[in-house]
Amino acid sequence: MKPMLETLIRDVRYGLRSLLRSPGYALMVVLTLGLGIGANTAIFSLVNGVLLRPLPYADGHELVLARQQAQRAGSANIPFSVKEIGDYREQLATLDGFVEYHGMSFTLLNRGEPDRVLTGVVSANFFDVLGVQPLYGRTFRDGDDDLGAEAVLVLSYPYWRQRFGGDPDIVGQVFEMNDRPHTVVGVLPPVPQYPRENDVYMPTSACPFRARAEARMEEDRTAFRGMTAFGRLGPGVGVDRFGAELATVAARLQDDFPETYPADSGYTAVTLPLADELTREARPTLLILLATTVLVLLIACANVANLTLARMSRRERELALRSALGAGRARLLRQLVTEASLLALTAGAFGLLVAWLSLDLLVAFAALFTARTTEVAIDGWVLAFTLGLSLLTGIVFGSAPALTGRRDVAVALKEAGAQTTDTPARRRMRGLLTASQVAAAFVLLIATGLLLTSFYRLQQVDTGFDPENVLTAEVFPNWSKYTTAESRRQLFTDVLQRLQDRPGLSAAAVANGFPMASEVGQQQRFAIEGRTYEDPDLRPELETRVISPDYFATVGVPLLAGRTFTRLDDAETTPVAVVSRSLAERHWREGRSPLEQRITLDDGETWITIVGIVGDVRDHGLDREPPDQLYRPFLQGAGSPTRVLVRARTDPLALSGQVRAAVHAVDPEQPVENFRTLAETRAGTTAPRRLSAVLLALFAALALIITVTGIAAVIATSVSHRTREFGLRLALGAERTSILTMVLRQGLALVLAGLVIGAAAAVALSRSLSSFLFATEPTDAGVFVMVSLVFVATGLAACYLPARRAMGVDPLVALRDE
Repeated sequence: MKPMLETLIRDVRYGLRSLLRSPGYALMVVLTLGLGIGANTAIFSLVNGVLLRPLPYADGHELVLARQQAQRAGSANIPFSVKEIGDYREQLATLDGFVEYHGMSFTLLNRGEPDRVLTGVVSANFFDVLGVQPLYGRTFRDGDDDLGAEAVLVLSYPYWRQRFGGDPDIVGQVFEMNDRPHTVVGVLPPVPQYPRENDVYMPTSACPFRARAEARMEEDRTAFRGMTAFGRLGPGVGVDRFGAELATVAARLQDDFPETYPADSGYTAVTLPLADELTREARPTLLILLATTVLVLLIACANVANLTLARMSRRERELALRSALGAGRARLLRQLVTEASLLALTAGAFGLLVAWLSLDLLVAFAALFTARTTEVAIDGWVLAFTLGLSLLTGIVFGSAPALTGRRDVAVALKEAGAQTTDTPARRRMRGLLTASQVAAAFVLLIATGLLLTSFYRLQQVDTGFDPENVLTAEVFPNWSKYTTAESRRQLFTDVLQRLQDRPGLSAAAVANGFPMASEVGQQQRFAIEGRTYEDPDLRPELETRVISPDYFATVGVPLLAGRTFTRLDDAETTPVAVVSRSLAERHWREGRSPLEQRITLDDGETWITIVGIVGDVRDHGLDREPPDQLYRPFLQGAGSPTRVLVRARTDPLALSGQVRAAVHAVDPEQPVENFRTLAETRAGTTAPRRLSAVLLALFAALALIITVTGIAAVIATSVSHRTREFGLRLALGAERTSILTMVLRQGLALVLAGLVIGAAAAVALSRSLSSFLFATEPTDAGVFVMVSLVFVATGLAACYLPARRAMGVDPLVALRDE
């Protein structure tokens, strides 16, 4: 053991002296490999934190999500009602706990300005089932969700830090919410929140809407259908067994309540692990980025291997001498791998620094897809990954070039003396490595080109509205204060009056949503007067939005036919509506107009007259078709607005103070939050695609730079070995331009060989990007041609300087040196 250690120390010392004699080579290797290792380490830290780590809950693998479906009715995810939650909880025997959740937004008072808080309404066993222990205080306990129980709150970690400065004495303090005192009983640790990030949590008994639904659930099984449900598997129970039991309970409910769950709707219940749901959106993006960085590292290794081949040619005298003194092939190989490993470990340290510096940006990127970014860190697993990757790259780029020179080192170099020569094996290896670099970089640039083309085409899609100079704000009425539809109507009517004729404002409106906001319009089934429907539960669906008269002018949605609303469309007049073009064309075909036609949303109790048609709005994103929409006037009591929108003549954010003042002039305790321009909302819908494309473009650019420098190095090495040949050609009368052409042709041949291999690989692999592309085929000819031209142009540019040097060879000097 000791002799081996002494030998290793000698190898390390000798390797350090050797590398210090070639600082340019060492620096280039460290930078090239360091960037490749850094990219891999950074992305692996995301993959490790988001995909590989178990959920940060006690035995997180046992947590499973339950979901109702009615596929034949077009519903893949039906929220649970109060009654359905109770039925499943009673009949599921394979779970150790079954919990419910729904999200609300309430006003929190007693601490300065009113605060609108995102509130998770949960059953008392919610945190027990998750296995989450409080940071301070306690979570909920049995009895907290009983009707009439004292109202209590648990604060989320981010809200506690942001709103209360991390004060542990917040536990025990009392706040007012929904006209009731609520006592803070605990603070959560920093863990991912599911299904969404909330500010506070309350038990179901404290939610006035949930409590009212519970009071009438026996007469209406679907009352308050808006809840998510999940549970913890019992001992020895697998996901498949629980899924089978869940489907059995669903079938039993369908038999017992056929009116609620029609046989032809395809009603059932399914399950999936909670971990899969939390990483569903992030998984494909992170895996593609990891594959991308692996390709970048392989390109870097190939480039460094070529540099090492060139250095070996200059070390032939040294290697021959060591061989003559008795060093065997294995001994020489070990020395070369030791030197390569020293460089790789140094590059690994540099790469770790690169990953650490970029981690915050990558976490912000990952937060667009998943709530698990709190677990992303450079931990022991990431350090082990970086160390292993560094050692592997050292072995790869150190041994591959050395193996090409085995015979030369052992035999031929003894005869070569002081001559510096090239060998056919090394020439083949350089060509193979360069073509491989080009092929891998070509695949990356094709992927980048496809994503950028897709993103460009997505940005050209007509949204159906004008987002410029529009400011939006959230104004959720305090439900306990504004208890009637009339009081909420009056609140927003007064706010609109206050906004009239404000300087810098050209239009103002209120609504219960706006284009491309995160919330989806209320889905409702409807019937057209005079038409019959065989199954009422399979009638067509539309989305409803409640708006004020100037909504379309404020948002910039064009009127195509008929009229919009006026202030006369109130509760005393005939119910009216405006429909989107897609709704009109889908249900009134062959030139028929929906104007003055009537529809019902409540089985004929109320008939609504259509008075106008407006343009389609891509409410759910640029990459999705516009929904069928029905707009109704809020003055007719169709629902309560929750948003204020204003169109500015100049900078819309400058109007935020005026909007807040107008609301507070009506009600000083009413929160006004989340000011945002409509242009920001539109940009936010494409942020994941944009950032994914930018990240991939950065990696592709790095790969291209490494590849181009690799081509230049290979051609320069070739030129240096062919100096005598070029001198002879020139001495025999060859034109200098023919030397230039010869060198350029050599470089172009390597590029074209790589392009052929890369094109075949890109065609095969680009299919995996199909789900990320919009209006772009994975084999888009324009992208393939453009990327090919980029490689040809950059390849020729990389070869030009070595070619110019070859063209300038002095025949007499070249022949005398040889």
